[in-house]
Amino acid sequence: MRTPSYAWPCLIVSLLCAVVIVFAWQWLPGVTFPTFQGWEAQNNPTYDASLVAHVMGLVPIAAMIMVFPTSWIVRKWGPKVGTVVGMALAIVGTLISTLAVASDFMVFLVGRFVLGFGLATTVISGPTCVSIWFPHATRGRGMAIWSTWAPIGIFTINATGSQLFTLAGSDMTNLHWIILGVLAVMLVLFVVVFREPRSDEASEVSAERKGFKEVLPLFRKRQLWCLIVMFAIFNYMNYAFSQYLKSWLQLSERAGGLGWDATMAGLVGGAIVACGILAPLGGFILDKAPKHLKYLCVVAGITGLTLCCAFSFQNSLPMFALYVLFFCIGNMFLNGCCRPMVPTYLFKGGATAVALGLSFLTFGQYLGQSFTSYALDAFKHTLSQPPVDASLAFWVLVPVGAVGVVLSLMMKPSKKEAEAMKAGGGKPGGGGPGGH
Repeated sequence: MRTPSYAWPCLIVSLLCAVVIVFAWQWLPGVTFPTFQGWEAQNNPTYDASLVAHVMGLVPIAAMIMVFPTSWIVRKWGPKVGTVVGMALAIVGTLISTLAVASDFMVFLVGRFVLGFGLATTVISGPTCVSIWFPHATRGRGMAIWSTWAPIGIFTINATGSQLFTLAGSDMTNLHWIILGVLAVMLVLFVVVFREPRSDEASEVSAERKGFKEVLPLFRKRQLWCLIVMFAIFNYMNYAFSQYLKSWLQLSERAGGLGWDATMAGLVGGAIVACGILAPLGGFILDKAPKHLKYLCVVAGITGLTLCCAFSFQNSLPMFALYVLFFCIGNMFLNGCCRPMVPTYLFKGGATAVALGLSFLTFGQYLGQSFTSYALDAFKHTLSQPPVDASLAFWVLVPVGAVGVVLSLMMKPSKKEAEAMKAGGGKPGGGGPGGH
């Protein structure tokens, strides 16, 4: 099947919806925690520094709660409505935070929680929107391009957050109003541009909304569940690197960091975290790999991220270069290949099965991320007790990554499945774990 030309505008607007939600979610690392804490302490009479971990931590917790209701929304009304609902929830959450950021810290946290609902709904509906437009031959690339939403958003807000805060008069309320306006504009653009494919444009993933009972038998796949658990591990590890990197780059050399100023740390740190932008290359490799060997793309990704742990946050530029190299390899493959594997396994169940599969995958994603914020908060207190340093603390992620490597290897198709795929030329009609 050829990719319909209108698939690309639909992909772009869906991607941009997720990107602007990242702005609303990740602006705090963009302006750094100390700046936020200092402003809140001066302007918010109810600010409680002991609750600061919740500012980031509540978002993935709420997202984790919302993943399965999202699959019901997509089942009932389709992925377009799902995206609209997600953006609307993000706008409501950001509005609550905007109105409370200078007056009531607990209400501000409620807004962050509601934002998490919008995040989950958007990032499950989005790749479902893509899957109904892109056929098997190009779905890896299409969904991998969509999967750059987080690195694009994180890099942009890290690189510009401090300047945007200054432009807003160094006022958190004004900063929130700017982000709120961007969310609203993007919602309108998505509603105008996105539509479901016509019958001559539809991919192998039918837009037909089947019942859950009809698609549940497709979930009896070892490979799918190994992918989901491994994805949780990937996000636990990756989120730790993303949140801590900019702060570590600014630590003095005596404290174990590189001693960079905030601007340099923001630019370099944002660029490193944004290496997930390489996801389309990972998706291209996935598309080109024989079907019985596609799992090796996932193996390469989690292996790279595990090696990255051993080289991370050490006060040595050569070690830092190795860390960046393996971090990039891990993100290229895992961002680019994990989501496209879901419709590969579940395409026969149409949009309903894909949305439910992505719900499980996203649940794993935010389960991993929800632990990270609190683990890092505890870790920062530990850092004040020498001789513990960042490199030692992140070494403990190596065995976690090793578990992920084992799970990725378990995604290998059985001998019977592999033979069926080879008999079909490795193409989607050739049998195997996709239910063909």
